[in-house]
Amino acid sequence: RLKEILELNNVKVDNAKNGREGIDLFKEHTYKLVFIDKRMPGISGEEVFSEIRKTNKMIPVYIISAFQSTTELEILKEANITGVLMKPFTIEEVMKIVRKHLG
Repeated sequence: RLKEILELNNVKVDNAKNGREGIDLFKEHTYKLVFIDKRMPGISGEEVFSEIRKTNKMIPVYIISAFQSTTELEILKEANITGVLMKPFTIEEVMKIVRKHLG
């Protein structure tokens, strides 16, 4: 759904099938904004986020999740997460993030 929203709004999107593929894509390409699903096959969204931060500490990264405990949110904030996009999300929420970071 996120990919469709972005593509319908003329945002170029790369989509990974799992965490390992996401890390590989990140290492091969330059991105201006990253969305990571908390739950994905293989390695978790948090592990993908950690790998991204090892490479790039400044890129905006949003974790997508249906539920976050207060403890999980605090850990992500301390790890320099840009934000959390809660499911179910709206087109307006997604595009607000995109406009903020991509102009």
